[in-house]
Amino acid sequence: MTTDHRACLQSLCNHAAALVIGTVVAAAQIYSEPLYFKIPYHTSILTGEGWVQELLNGHPLRIKTELGMRHHVFWHFVQALVHSGLKPARNMSYEEQAAIFLY
Repeated sequence: MTTDHRACLQSLCNHAAALVIGTVVAAAQIYSEPLYFKIPYHTSILTGEGWVQELLNGHPLRIKTELGMRHHVFWHFVQALVHSGLKPARNMSYEEQAAIFLY
């Protein structure tokens, strides 16, 4: 192997190593960013029935995110619980009882 080929191969290996190291560093930064720059998720000032009403009357995807089901499925779930014998609780609606169970 000539000196020119050896130098070219060495340069190519150096560039490949730099690319791999750069990719690993970038991936580490992307992975660790949420650990250092936290954004609050649960920001509602409401609790209990107010929070449930906020879910029911708010953005359709929020109830899916929080309770794991869409709005109409939640209503059918609550009705099924009531028909199967869910008892009313003092100062707590059926919807709030179901939301506590699902959350």
